[in-house]
Amino acid sequence: MEHAAHVWYHDKVDALEKKGWERSAVFMRRLVIDAQAVVLYMAVCVLIFVIDLFTQGTAERLASPPYRYFYAKSPRSWLCLVAHVVAHKDWAHLKTNMINLLLVGPAAEREFGTQQVAVVGVVVAVASALAHMAFGHSHSGQLGGSGVVSALILLNSLGAASSGRVPLTFLLTAVFWLSDEVQSILTRDGVSHAAHLAGALVGTAAGYTIHAMPRRKRDPNRRVSDPFGRTRSAKKLR
Repeated sequence: MEHAAHVWYHDKVDALEKKGWERSAVFMRRLVIDAQAVVLYMAVCVLIFVIDLFTQGTAERLASPPYRYFYAKSPRSWLCLVAHVVAHKDWAHLKTNMINLLLVGPAAEREFGTQQVAVVGVVVAVASALAHMAFGHSHSGQLGGSGVVSALILLNSLGAASSGRVPLTFLLTAVFWLSDEVQSILTRDGVSHAAHLAGALVGTAAGYTIHAMPRRKRDPNRRVSDPFGRTRSAKKLR
């Protein structure tokens, strides 16, 4: 089966063409959804940001709480362990994360598959929330997709990795990126760098774990788009 997003999109284009909008349909068929998980995550982040503009407080309610404010009997506390990665403080926060996401996310998703990247995102959300509870400020919550972006940066640099081998580009990325994070932690700039480090660790572990899996088990439903907006099985392209 094709990606659900491709099926839905092409159905809409066909409907548009039947209504007489042929030129618009031709243009829309040239658009390719090349990173389903990344685009969906970005859309949710933007949607939450827009809602927060009108409600004033939606983002803060989704923030992962510090340990002392986490209540095991509260469904909201458990929800925020994951939901905090789609909320952002302001436009600059959102824009920075989305630009970095678009730089590394699509390449990581093409290499490792949509399902695997989605799983990595969920694991990073929980891991970064727990890291904030353990090492973050005891009176402030955490929100934003920086942990997810950090994971994808390291995951993307492991595209050429294999069991027992370490890509030089991965080491260079880790050295330059981690040195900046450690320096920022020492300055206490109010950013949850523990979440960034948690994301980096999850991304690194995920890269080698996925490479250790048989390729057919990584993402059995993964599809690859061709230049005409159609999709084919990834297995047939190898």
